[in-house]
Amino acid sequence: MNGAVVILAVALLGAIVVYIRLWNRYRRNIGKVAFMFNALDNSDYTFRFPEKGQGADEQLLNTSLNRVKEILQHARNEQMEREKYFELILDSVDTGILVVEEERGIVLRSNQAALDLLQMEMVTHIDQTKEKMAGFSTRETHTILKNRRVRIIGFSDIKGELANQEIDSWVKLTRVLTHEIMNTVTPIISLSDTLLKNSQDEQRSGLQVINQTSKELVQFVENYRKFTHVPTPSPKLFYVAPFLDRMVSLVRPLLKAGNSIGTHIEPQDLLVYADEGLVSRVVSNILKNAAEAIGENGQITLRAYTNAQESVVIDITNNGPMIPDDVAAHIFVPFFSTKSQGSGIGLSISRQIMRVSNGTIDLVSDKVTRLTTFRLAFN
Repeated sequence: MNGAVVILAVALLGAIVVYIRLWNRYRRNIGKVAFMFNALDNSDYTFRFPEKGQGADEQLLNTSLNRVKEILQHARNEQMEREKYFELILDSVDTGILVVEEERGIVLRSNQAALDLLQMEMVTHIDQTKEKMAGFSTRETHTILKNRRVRIIGFSDIKGELANQEIDSWVKLTRVLTHEIMNTVTPIISLSDTLLKNSQDEQRSGLQVINQTSKELVQFVENYRKFTHVPTPSPKLFYVAPFLDRMVSLVRPLLKAGNSIGTHIEPQDLLVYADEGLVSRVVSNILKNAAEAIGENGQITLRAYTNAQESVVIDITNNGPMIPDDVAAHIFVPFFSTKSQGSGIGLSISRQIMRVSNGTIDLVSDKVTRLTTFRLAFN
């Protein structure tokens, strides 16, 4: 009887020991699984369970957990690569894109084009963009993202696109007209030159009129051909400060007594990558117009700086009479001029030059300070 009790007690004790060992192993294995999921939840993929020097069961479990981690890490890396790829695509398009949480208006994502068009370094809430978005062409769609309803807003500068199409149309029209006029007038000049050599006195007067008028017409047409044949830029880095000093020295003799002109460059070693010769044509044309526009005690200021988009900007400002709104709306249109002897192509050529130089030219009129600024921006 006592022997049976002893055997039963030993068996019970053995069962308890086995149970405790199994329980500890279970707790240890559960702990490993919990540790792995906590690490993955915190995006920590640096851990690795030992696979050598373990029992067969322990080694199998550790190998399996390491394998699960590697599969999830591979899937995460692929997802990150896809996200980078999509981000590159979004940042390469010219259309601004905002992803907005519909309920709170928080901007979840914005591409580089959106920041450039809005002229902002960061957009955190859609209310920040209300005033600026009014000038753009917008498109909108809705979707569900991570259980949140979001708005995807695409917008573009329709004015800039229309301006480029307008320039192309004017260029094509001018090219056709000048080509046809030159083809018609050139033979008349050649023929009148020949007839003048063999003409008698009573015929010479009329032929001279024809010849001279034809040459003047050709010269007139040549001025317009300049608009359609802007040279291809040869951009190089050059310092803005000495460039503007040279422009000032060229226009200073044109200023009336009592007028002044000055420059402000920040920083002094500011560089721009463009064709200096072509840019000088733009700046000199604007300075010449400014010198003619300002009256007594007039002032012209040239200011160069970098804006929030890291573009180099040159502002040419004068305190002459403000340009009326109806004139400002057509100031860059080819052949439009308020001067009786003006050709109307100076500012049109300037816009063409800035366009082929990957830049822009804009008229900024401040009715409060009564200042007129032509702004050149080099992207």
